[in-house]
Amino acid sequence: MGYLSLSTVQPLTVLSSMVQNNPLSLNQVTLQYFDKLFVVKNNTALSAPTKGKVLLVDQYTMPIISMSYTQSQLLQQDVILVEMLGSFKKLSNMKHLNCVVYIRPCRESIAFLCEELNSPHYGHYQLFFSNTVSKNELEKIAGADEYEVINQVVEIFQEYSVVNDNLYSLSNSTEKNSGKLSNAAVEESSHIMSLLLSLKKCPVIKYDSTSVDLKRLASEVLYGINSNSNNNLFDDLNRSTSNAPILLILDRKLDPISPLVTPWTYQSMIHELIGIDRNIVKLPETDEQLTLSETQDVFYLESMYLNYGDLTEKFQRYVDDYKKQTKQSSIQNLKTQDLSELKRILTRFPEFKKLSNNILKHLNIISEIDKQILSQNLWAVGELQQTIVCNLENHQAVKTKLMDLIADSTITCETKIKLLLLYASKHPQNTTDFNAFVSKLQDPFTTNPPPTAMQLNLLKQFGRLFKQSLQNSSHSDHTNDNNNFGQLFSQNRIKIQQLFNSNNNSRNTPKNDNIYMQYVPKLESILYELINPHDTHSQELSRASKLATMVPDVLGGDIAGAVQSVQDIIVYFKGGVTYEEARLAHEISIANPSINIVIGSDRILNSTQWLDKMTDLANSSNETSAPAPDRKAQLRDIL
Repeated sequence: MGYLSLSTVQPLTVLSSMVQNNPLSLNQVTLQYFDKLFVVKNNTALSAPTKGKVLLVDQYTMPIISMSYTQSQLLQQDVILVEMLGSFKKLSNMKHLNCVVYIRPCRESIAFLCEELNSPHYGHYQLFFSNTVSKNELEKIAGADEYEVINQVVEIFQEYSVVNDNLYSLSNSTEKNSGKLSNAAVEESSHIMSLLLSLKKCPVIKYDSTSVDLKRLASEVLYGINSNSNNNLFDDLNRSTSNAPILLILDRKLDPISPLVTPWTYQSMIHELIGIDRNIVKLPETDEQLTLSETQDVFYLESMYLNYGDLTEKFQRYVDDYKKQTKQSSIQNLKTQDLSELKRILTRFPEFKKLSNNILKHLNIISEIDKQILSQNLWAVGELQQTIVCNLENHQAVKTKLMDLIADSTITCETKIKLLLLYASKHPQNTTDFNAFVSKLQDPFTTNPPPTAMQLNLLKQFGRLFKQSLQNSSHSDHTNDNNNFGQLFSQNRIKIQQLFNSNNNSRNTPKNDNIYMQYVPKLESILYELINPHDTHSQELSRASKLATMVPDVLGGDIAGAVQSVQDIIVYFKGGVTYEEARLAHEISIANPSINIVIGSDRILNSTQWLDKMTDLANSSNETSAPAPDRKAQLRDIL
């Protein structure tokens, strides 16, 4: 039986201490973890000369690696192969290579690892786990290490993928256990705790008290933090700030409107009209796969939050700048240059090639977006969406425009359903008008293919499914709340209300205003309340948001009743988040540098995905039946 000495094992070590002096930067955490995973230091057994390294991953860490690091980055650290841990039959014996194992410490992956150690294919093994490893699991691994090939065992906490610097997506393993609510909540809380440990934060937990699911999840997170306090994982994690951070847990079902509203900023539009999967965009006609990366693509970094009008202008300047640079370095100009200048220009040719490829990539994406806008008549649809949800016109005008679009045969059934759901959210009492719209929707001459039975059931059940959230929405006027942060951060106001294109929307656009970006997600008012708790307007919002609080033992009970200013906010949306909400969090952080916000979920939604999810909810026997009376009794007793 092999033996893992304490000198080589590093369990229960918070490696995220390396980022304690930085704000909530997920990219910074990723870079630090890259050094820990692949840059060997001060270990002669691991740094011995080799021809390369092999990276073994499982189904959970593969997407984390693929979204965090490029192939070039891995090759620079001598990682020449990336293999799945369970593919034993495909692995070749390569004892001259060392192996980096990066897996989630779940039962399946631990079993595969033990099987690999029983018959090792490589020379030495470094084991990295994406979350805490239990003593029993370590003993299993030690028992399998008969050849004593393990040199290092380390916990690095990252059961999430980094999408943007402020946007994360949890591992999707919770969906496999969605039928078992208690197990799903435990697993979901485990992912959230890995995020907290990677950011080196022990937060006060706040959640919407009207949701039993959120109370269950918050209780599991609290239980996990208190349990791990015995291992000192969460001790002194808030040394870099004087105020306790906040973990804000929200339920997508409590704001069903935001994902339905068509977005008009670059990253959001890409996901809405084309689709982004693990930062990969697949163009529909050519099946060409394009990679989006804010760390590798400066244009994307600077443009991802721009509205469509500003985006097209910036892209034109991007192209003009490229033309200017290449003209200065053209073959004709080389004839008049001296040798040193010739050398300088020639060395820039690879840079020009990379730049031209990037221009072509974004040209293809923007062209596809423009094509979708025209084919889906989104100029008219988007304007009506904003008019409905922000009460920009009287009810009669809204009804007339809505009936015109429902009667338009060029608009898809799915788009019409979204419009009807938005109308139902703002006018729940107007059942007669709503039924007339639904009847017109079923006309095969204007809507082909017509709505399915499941979609019609969603229209019927929508008001009941989201009754509470729609009631809260009806009491708030988004047009009055749009300037909350402009008032709070008046000296750093972000001017996002800029026109796209005057010939498209000048007819109904107020001066210095953007008709397509009137709507602000509900998240804004909740964050406003947390950031500015002493404000009188914030106190009004507090009665609507109904946030409950849980405080970990390590922070002490005195924090619960105190009104404190906040510096770091970690937002988790159960059931899905949107890129627009991530943009909102980013702009709030930019407006006030003292506020750091990261946001994420188990999935990133566009309107089609959310519509499908709501359709499933409306047609699920579990959702249409009354909730079991003992659900609250199933909550774990923390006290």
